Amino acid sequence: MKRITALIALLAFTMAAQAQYRNEPNDVFASQFDRYVTFSLAARYGVAMPLGGQKGYIDRISPANVAIEGEWLFPKHFSLGIKTGYQYNQQRLDRQVYELGDETVSAVQTRTLTIIPAMVSASYYFAENSAAIRPYVQLAGGGAYVDYTNFFGPLSDQNNGFKAAISPAIGLKFFGQRDQKLGAEVQAQYQNVFFNYDLLRNSSPSLMLSAGLVYRMY
Repeated sequence: MKRITALIALLAFTMAAQAQYRNEPNDVFASQFDRYVTFSLAARYGVAMPLGGQKGYIDRISPANVAIEGEWLFPKHFSLGIKTGYQYNQQRLDRQVYELGDETVSAVQTRTLTIIPAMVSASYYFAENSAAIRPYVQLAGGGAYVDYTNFFGPLSDQNNGFKAAISPAIGLKFFGQRDQKLGAEVQAQYQNVFFNYDLLRNSSPSLMLSAGLVYRMY
Protein backbone atom coordinates (compact mmCIF):
# COMPACT_ATOMS: atom_id res chain seq x y z
CA MET A 1 0.00 0.00 0.00
CA LYS A 2 2.82 2.37 0.87
CA ARG A 3 4.49 1.61 -2.43
CA ILE A 4 1.29 2.37 -4.32
CA THR A 5 0.84 5.62 -2.41
CA ALA A 6 4.44 6.62 -3.09
CA LEU A 7 4.05 5.79 -6.78
CA ILE A 8 0.87 7.87 -7.04
CA ALA A 9 2.58 10.79 -5.28
CA LEU A 10 5.58 10.57 -7.61
CA LEU A 11 3.32 10.44 -10.65
CA ALA A 12 1.34 13.45 -9.44
CA PHE A 13 4.53 15.43 -8.82
CA THR A 14 5.85 14.59 -12.28
CA MET A 15 2.60 15.65 -13.96
CA ALA A 16 2.53 18.90 -11.95
CA ALA A 17 6.12 19.66 -12.92
CA GLN A 18 5.37 19.01 -16.60
CA ALA A 19 2.27 21.21 -16.45
CA GLN A 20 4.23 24.01 -14.83
CA TYR A 21 6.93 23.70 -17.50
CA ARG A 22 4.31 23.97 -20.24
CA ASN A 23 2.65 27.00 -18.64
CA GLU A 24 5.89 28.91 -18.12
CA PRO A 25 7.25 30.82 -21.13
CA ASN A 26 9.76 28.51 -22.74
CA ASP A 27 12.06 31.32 -23.82
CA VAL A 28 15.40 30.18 -22.44
CA PHE A 29 16.78 30.01 -25.97
CA ALA A 30 14.65 32.86 -27.37
CA SER A 31 16.28 35.95 -28.82
CA GLN A 32 17.10 38.83 -26.50
CA PHE A 33 15.14 41.04 -28.91
CA ASP A 34 11.98 39.03 -28.24
CA ARG A 35 12.36 38.73 -24.47
CA TYR A 36 13.14 42.32 -23.43
CA VAL A 37 12.53 45.94 -24.34
CA THR A 38 15.25 46.81 -26.84
CA PHE A 39 16.24 49.90 -28.82
CA SER A 40 16.87 50.73 -32.47
CA LEU A 41 18.33 53.76 -34.21
CA ALA A 42 17.79 54.63 -37.88
CA ALA A 43 19.15 57.24 -40.26
CA ARG A 44 17.68 57.68 -43.74
CA TYR A 45 18.09 59.92 -46.78
CA GLY A 46 15.00 60.77 -48.81
CA VAL A 47 13.34 62.72 -51.57
CA ALA A 48 10.07 64.58 -50.92
CA MET A 49 7.22 65.48 -53.24
CA PRO A 50 5.29 68.64 -52.29
CA LEU A 51 1.51 68.31 -52.06
CA GLY A 52 -1.43 70.65 -51.42
CA GLY A 53 -0.50 74.12 -50.23
CA GLN A 54 3.21 73.41 -50.35
CA LYS A 55 2.95 72.60 -54.06
CA GLY A 56 1.46 76.05 -54.63
CA TYR A 57 4.63 77.58 -53.19
CA ILE A 58 7.31 75.17 -54.47
CA ASP A 59 6.27 72.58 -57.05
CA ARG A 60 9.60 70.75 -57.37
CA ILE A 61 10.72 67.52 -55.73
CA SER A 62 13.11 68.12 -52.85
CA PRO A 63 16.35 66.08 -52.93
CA ALA A 64 17.60 67.30 -49.53
CA ASN A 65 15.92 65.36 -46.72
CA VAL A 66 17.36 63.47 -43.76
CA ALA A 67 15.37 61.48 -41.20
CA ILE A 68 16.65 60.27 -37.82
CA GLU A 69 14.58 58.01 -35.60
CA GLY A 70 14.99 56.16 -32.31
CA GLU A 71 12.60 53.44 -31.13
CA TRP A 72 11.98 51.42 -27.98
CA LEU A 73 10.92 47.98 -29.22
CA PHE A 74 8.53 46.11 -26.94
CA PRO A 75 7.75 42.39 -27.15
CA LYS A 76 4.49 41.68 -29.00
CA HIS A 77 5.36 43.77 -32.08
CA PHE A 78 4.83 47.33 -30.76
CA SER A 79 7.26 50.23 -30.46
CA LEU A 80 7.34 53.83 -29.27
CA GLY A 81 9.84 56.30 -30.65
CA ILE A 82 11.01 59.81 -31.36
CA LYS A 83 11.87 61.18 -34.77
CA THR A 84 13.41 64.29 -36.22
CA GLY A 85 15.38 65.29 -39.30
CA TYR A 86 16.01 68.07 -41.76
CA GLN A 87 13.93 68.89 -44.85
CA TYR A 88 14.81 71.62 -47.32
CA ASN A 89 13.38 72.70 -50.66
CA GLN A 90 13.83 75.67 -52.92
CA GLN A 91 12.76 76.96 -56.31
CA ARG A 92 14.21 79.83 -58.31
CA LEU A 93 12.05 81.83 -60.71
CA ASP A 94 13.16 83.96 -63.63
CA ARG A 95 13.79 87.65 -63.10
CA GLN A 96 10.57 89.62 -62.90
CA VAL A 97 9.29 92.96 -61.64
CA TYR A 98 7.63 92.79 -58.21
CA GLU A 99 5.83 95.29 -56.05
CA LEU A 100 6.97 95.04 -52.44
CA GLY A 101 5.00 97.51 -50.41
CA ASP A 102 5.77 100.94 -51.81
CA GLU A 103 8.74 99.66 -53.83
CA THR A 104 9.00 98.17 -57.28
CA VAL A 105 11.98 95.88 -57.76
CA SER A 106 13.34 93.76 -60.59
CA ALA A 107 14.71 90.59 -59.02
CA VAL A 108 15.17 86.85 -59.22
CA GLN A 109 12.72 85.25 -56.80
CA THR A 110 14.09 82.31 -54.78
CA ARG A 111 11.53 80.46 -52.70
CA THR A 112 12.86 78.35 -49.82
CA LEU A 113 11.24 76.17 -47.20
CA THR A 114 12.98 74.49 -44.26
CA ILE A 115 11.24 72.00 -41.94
CA ILE A 116 12.74 70.37 -38.84
CA PRO A 117 10.22 67.90 -37.36
CA ALA A 118 10.11 66.82 -33.70
CA MET A 119 7.58 64.02 -33.21
CA VAL A 120 6.76 60.97 -31.15
CA SER A 121 5.78 57.78 -32.96
CA ALA A 122 3.94 54.53 -32.37
CA SER A 123 4.55 51.57 -34.67
CA TYR A 124 3.14 48.10 -35.17
CA TYR A 125 5.39 45.45 -36.72
CA PHE A 126 4.07 42.42 -38.58
CA ALA A 127 7.00 40.25 -37.45
CA GLU A 128 8.74 39.61 -34.13
CA ASN A 129 11.58 41.87 -33.01
CA SER A 130 14.31 39.36 -33.91
CA ALA A 131 13.00 38.67 -37.44
CA ALA A 132 15.14 39.24 -40.52
CA ILE A 133 12.35 41.12 -42.35
CA ARG A 134 10.07 43.49 -40.40
CA PRO A 135 7.31 45.38 -42.27
CA TYR A 136 5.46 47.98 -40.21
CA VAL A 137 2.91 50.77 -40.06
CA GLN A 138 3.52 53.92 -38.06
CA LEU A 139 1.71 57.00 -36.81
CA ALA A 140 3.66 60.02 -35.59
CA GLY A 141 2.56 63.37 -34.24
CA GLY A 142 3.99 66.44 -32.62
CA GLY A 143 5.35 69.54 -34.26
CA ALA A 144 7.89 71.00 -36.64
CA TYR A 145 9.96 74.14 -36.88
CA VAL A 146 9.19 75.84 -40.20
CA ASP A 147 11.18 78.57 -41.91
CA TYR A 148 9.53 80.19 -44.93
CA THR A 149 11.86 82.62 -46.70
CA ASN A 150 11.10 84.07 -50.12
CA PHE A 151 14.04 86.04 -51.51
CA PHE A 152 13.66 88.89 -54.00
CA GLY A 153 17.32 89.51 -54.78
CA PRO A 154 18.80 90.97 -51.56
CA LEU A 155 15.34 91.46 -50.03
CA SER A 156 13.29 88.72 -48.38
CA ASP A 157 9.87 87.93 -47.03
CA GLN A 158 10.25 85.61 -44.03
CA ASN A 159 8.02 83.83 -41.56
CA ASN A 160 8.95 81.05 -39.16
CA GLY A 161 7.73 79.23 -36.07
CA PHE A 162 6.91 75.89 -34.48
CA LYS A 163 3.70 74.34 -35.84
CA ALA A 164 1.71 71.17 -35.19
CA ALA A 165 2.39 68.23 -37.51
CA ILE A 166 1.29 64.64 -38.16
CA SER A 167 3.05 61.91 -40.11
CA PRO A 168 1.65 58.42 -40.89
CA ALA A 169 4.08 56.04 -42.61
CA ILE A 170 4.65 52.49 -43.82
CA GLY A 171 8.02 50.83 -44.10
CA LEU A 172 10.19 47.74 -44.05
CA LYS A 173 13.37 46.83 -42.18
CA PHE A 174 15.66 44.16 -43.62
CA PHE A 175 18.41 42.62 -41.49
CA GLY A 176 19.53 39.75 -43.72
CA GLN A 177 19.15 37.13 -41.02
CA ARG A 178 17.48 36.61 -37.66
CA ASP A 179 19.06 38.48 -34.70
CA GLN A 180 21.40 40.50 -36.92
CA LYS A 181 21.84 44.00 -35.52
CA LEU A 182 22.66 46.11 -38.60
CA GLY A 183 20.16 46.34 -41.41
CA ALA A 184 18.56 48.49 -44.10
CA GLU A 185 15.26 50.36 -44.02
CA VAL A 186 12.90 51.88 -46.58
CA GLN A 187 9.94 54.09 -45.68
CA ALA A 188 7.10 55.97 -47.36
CA GLN A 189 5.88 58.86 -45.20
CA TYR A 190 3.05 61.35 -45.58
CA GLN A 191 3.68 64.49 -43.55
CA ASN A 192 1.39 67.44 -42.94
CA VAL A 193 2.66 70.53 -41.14
CA PHE A 194 -0.10 72.99 -40.26
CA PHE A 195 1.68 76.09 -41.56
CA ASN A 196 -0.07 78.82 -43.54
CA TYR A 197 1.58 81.98 -44.83
CA ASP A 198 1.35 84.10 -48.00
CA LEU A 199 2.05 81.83 -51.01
CA LEU A 200 1.96 78.67 -48.88
CA ARG A 201 -1.72 78.40 -48.10
CA ASN A 202 -3.81 76.09 -45.88
CA SER A 203 -1.04 73.66 -44.84
CA SER A 204 2.27 72.13 -45.91
CA PRO A 205 1.84 68.43 -46.80
CA SER A 206 4.42 66.27 -48.56
CA LEU A 207 5.18 62.66 -49.45
CA MET A 208 8.71 61.50 -48.65
CA LEU A 209 10.38 58.27 -49.79
CA SER A 210 13.51 57.45 -47.82
CA ALA A 211 16.08 54.68 -47.42
CA GLY A 212 18.95 54.16 -45.04
CA LEU A 213 20.46 52.11 -42.24
CA VAL A 214 18.99 50.81 -38.99
CA TYR A 215 20.80 49.36 -35.98
CA ARG A 216 19.02 47.44 -33.22
CA MET A 217 20.59 46.77 -29.83
CA TYR A 218 19.84 45.37 -26.38
